[in-house]
Amino acid sequence: MILIERNLSEVFGLLIPLIITVSLLVYVSKSRFNLIKSIFFAHFSKAYFRAVENNKEEQEFMILLWSSVFLQGIMIHLYFITSSFPVYLYYLIIVGLIIIKYLIIKFSSKLLEQAMLFNFYITSFFISVIHYGWLCMPVIVLNILYFNRIENGFIQLINSVFLAVGLFYFVYRFIFLVNAANKEKISFLHIFFYLCTLEILPLGVISAIVVINYDSF
Repeated sequence: MILIERNLSEVFGLLIPLIITVSLLVYVSKSRFNLIKSIFFAHFSKAYFRAVENNKEEQEFMILLWSSVFLQGIMIHLYFITSSFPVYLYYLIIVGLIIIKYLIIKFSSKLLEQAMLFNFYITSFFISVIHYGWLCMPVIVLNILYFNRIENGFIQLINSVFLAVGLFYFVYRFIFLVNAANKEKISFLHIFFYLCTLEILPLGVISAIVVINYDSF
């Protein structure tokens, strides 16, 4: 009973950082609505993608990026709410993975001497981080509201839809990046190395960690 009460308190306590994060998004949407629009459609329109690429160093973009990182941390926190794993490590792991991937992309651009292409990849990576954060938002709210009601088929459906949309977006972006590399006439070996190392491998590792931890509960 004490554990259930602690979990309930911890879950609803996540509403506070969630509200703060959403407030930051609202602030940016009021001051830079066009930036929000460009990010939303960036992987579907070259014009919107270029607009994001030209503005990714701005403060508002950084707010959107790191607030989305935090949202993903909250999502993972909710997923492992019953675990004894230290809470702060969820967020440090997310931040660490993003920084490591960014540094590897920068290193790859030097190694392969394809600065323009890898700058394109970095922009796409940042956009995807923001998209995944936005995708997490409604799912976080519903999981908080329906916490400890496993029998509710609706929330299970929402989680399944979230995973399906996330996977579809991953596949779409994978094709998007392959097409971009082909246009720059990059060798298939380099494309394979990049996509397997920085796109498929991290997804496989994260999926394995989630499954292992879920089974251990």
